[in-house]
Amino acid sequence: MLDTEKLMMLRAIAAEGSIAAAARELRYTRSAVSQQMTALERAAGIPLLVRSGNRVHLTPVAWRLVEHTERILVELRAAESALRSDTGDVSGLLRVGVPFREGPAIMSSALTKVRKQFPRLEIRLAAISDETGPDEVRHGRLDMVILSRFGASKPDSQPGLKEWVLGSDPLRLCVPADHRLAPQQSCTIADLQDDHWIVTPAGQLGRIVTTLCLAAGYQPRIAATVDDVATALGLVSVGWGVTVAPELTPATADAKLRRLALTGVNILRYSVLVVRDGEQLSPRIAAVVSAVHAANSELNRPAPAP
Repeated sequence: MLDTEKLMMLRAIAAEGSIAAAARELRYTRSAVSQQMTALERAAGIPLLVRSGNRVHLTPVAWRLVEHTERILVELRAAESALRSDTGDVSGLLRVGVPFREGPAIMSSALTKVRKQFPRLEIRLAAISDETGPDEVRHGRLDMVILSRFGASKPDSQPGLKEWVLGSDPLRLCVPADHRLAPQQSCTIADLQDDHWIVTPAGQLGRIVTTLCLAAGYQPRIAATVDDVATALGLVSVGWGVTVAPELTPATADAKLRRLALTGVNILRYSVLVVRDGEQLSPRIAAVVSAVHAANSELNRPAPAP
């Protein structure tokens, strides 16, 4: 029978691209991982790795083993969660990734309630990006993340993860309060051909802005490149340029900017909660998932009729 620990090492090699990197990730020596892979190949009876200098490539059979390993880990996590669910004890450390300066208010509201309700649960927050968040959860460095995804509510494939779409909001053009377009309710990307842009090039939103401008027939004139949308909104507020941001991305209370609908642009930002598949029934995870859904319902509840 194949050994689960060896399969997890193969999975780490697939993710990291080399035996040395996998060893660092798993906190083993390189030689220990190499020896375990030799033993796994011997048990399988066929080669699983093709070595090329410091890099290794998985054979097609090895990739199929990695797919099976993901499913095995889901079942193991589900079994552990079932054991913990009998106790109902919401305690321990919960590591949560959040995009601090640009995400919706769902997570902060939910986590505040959870901390009050379950004082024995230690919640530790970490800053993440939308691109890196899922891998942080998949590899066990975080227990859950809340992130933004643009254009599609689900990715093509997220093995080993469980997701909930909490809501969505449209993209809006953000301009200074004294901008020539500020009095309007909407505009097109083509209307911004002569403006200076503030973009977040490292993220999906920055790539969307560039694509929209190119489709409108011009290369955007970049006034600033920043790491997060909140900083971009701050620069818009002082008149440095224009940007595109999700409608619910918060700006400071004294921000002097206007948000306009973009004619012909129907891209949505989805807010997504991600945990490892199989862990959602663990008391500490289930408590936070429930609280996040409750906070999301509260935030999106229609205002009472006058």
